[in-house]
Amino acid sequence: MPKTYSQHHYDYIIVGAGSAGCVLANRLTEDSSKRVLLLEAGPGTGGFFSSMPSGFARFMHSRKFNWLYRSQPEPKLRQGQGLYTPRGKMLGGSSGINAMIYTRGLPSDYDHWAALGCHGWSYSDILPYFRRAEGNGRGADQHHNDSGPLKVSDVPPWYNVSRQFLSACEDYGLPHNSDFNGSKLEGYGAYQFTIHNGRRFGAYDAYLKPALTRTNLVVLSECLTERVLFSNNKATGVCYRRAGHRYVASASKQVIVAAGAFNSPQILMRSGIGDRQHLAKHNIECLVDNPEVGKNLQEHVDISIHVRNRKKDGMTLTPWGLLKLAPALVQYITTKKGQLARSLAEVGAFYRSSEAVAEPDIQCHLLPVMFNDSGYSWWPTLKHGFTCHVCLLRPRSRGQVSLNHVDPMLAPNIRYGFLSNANDRQDLINGLRKAIAILGQPSLAGHNGGIVFPDKNATDQQLLEQISEQCGLIYHPVGTCRMGSDPAAVVDDSLRVNGVANLRVIDASIMPTVISGNTNAPTIAIAEKGADLIKADA
Repeated sequence: MPKTYSQHHYDYIIVGAGSAGCVLANRLTEDSSKRVLLLEAGPGTGGFFSSMPSGFARFMHSRKFNWLYRSQPEPKLRQGQGLYTPRGKMLGGSSGINAMIYTRGLPSDYDHWAALGCHGWSYSDILPYFRRAEGNGRGADQHHNDSGPLKVSDVPPWYNVSRQFLSACEDYGLPHNSDFNGSKLEGYGAYQFTIHNGRRFGAYDAYLKPALTRTNLVVLSECLTERVLFSNNKATGVCYRRAGHRYVASASKQVIVAAGAFNSPQILMRSGIGDRQHLAKHNIECLVDNPEVGKNLQEHVDISIHVRNRKKDGMTLTPWGLLKLAPALVQYITTKKGQLARSLAEVGAFYRSSEAVAEPDIQCHLLPVMFNDSGYSWWPTLKHGFTCHVCLLRPRSRGQVSLNHVDPMLAPNIRYGFLSNANDRQDLINGLRKAIAILGQPSLAGHNGGIVFPDKNATDQQLLEQISEQCGLIYHPVGTCRMGSDPAAVVDDSLRVNGVANLRVIDASIMPTVISGNTNAPTIAIAEKGADLIKADA
């Protein structure tokens, strides 16, 4: 057992330097009288490849910067192999390895939270925090702000197949949407990105980097938090490991867990907050018996349509394909422009799976390359092709996160439960058929060399079997520390952990239901609001 050392005292301790943690570190240190400790399990920033927008593929197999989680085997999903689940492990968290797409979802997503009893979380309540965070290159209007720390930019599509996909959406009859974060979500268009001057501009650059000069902020990396410490049911600090030693740091005001949808519930459970029976199996004394901790896991289940690229003008990772990128790399290094200054997921669409659905419940991302298993398998990248990702935005199926049965400090047990709901299955089938129809439009005829997967002529039952065998995810896990006004909720609508004092969870895990789009911008808005809630307490 490693020796335990005492550490300095702080006003606030933030566990996790991901998107939410970076926001909180910045906002809480605006008051120079407050001393803040930010703990991160990963190393520093991801360096050159993290700052290069097209460089995120470099982190798909990185044990240094990626948690490399994989879900537990589920017989009906991916032939029982489990689903690859990448999560960022660095300053900036997953905003350092994501595709940088800036979307907020539907206003009705947040109004639904309010209807569930989360007072103060309607769209009209959360919109000011989106605007506070946003520095949009298009300028300010009723939906947007141009002076916030998070730089949001238009990046015109680089790849021909991306542009032709947009034309194919028009052929199909979808409306063009120039702003997925404006008055409506439905339609096709180019995404906006957290890219600035040709560089990734995630939570680290927007929030943490500017705060590093403040003397009241201490940032410690490569520190794995074991548990929160309590006295009389009041959080007083944390215990963490670093370089083989165990340390204790105390917080006079609050401990804030911001470790994400997988690690936040783990930390709560290791601290004695969770299902009593589950904790007993790990010899953890139960402080608060709450079976909801780790439950309610939601993610955008995804299926990838693989298409041969007749024009061979996309991206491949063959030796020749990589050699062809050499001029683009030189251009990027010298000018921060060109092919590598862009996300691979340049364009997409939001549409309804059927006329019975009132608002878009399907999102597409078009990539000029083929890959499998949510990016873990690169074999398809050796062929000339492109991928249309089709994901279900508001799944009804639920999963859960639990402690590792061998050691609670090891990777968690994750079960997604994808497609366990019959409506999810039918909606995804319907959405997939619409995407196949879009890919078959005349504007893409020059690129479409035939669909490799799935079988476009399959029956619904056959298509469901193919979906189940090859489904993936879009890296949007939420919900495992659910916010609510009911006694079973993990946190209340002020993000305070129920049953204890001076402890909050502030990250995507508090979402009662997943939003209809990419989750990074909403996570940042949650943290902006969370910082205000903490300041109100003070």
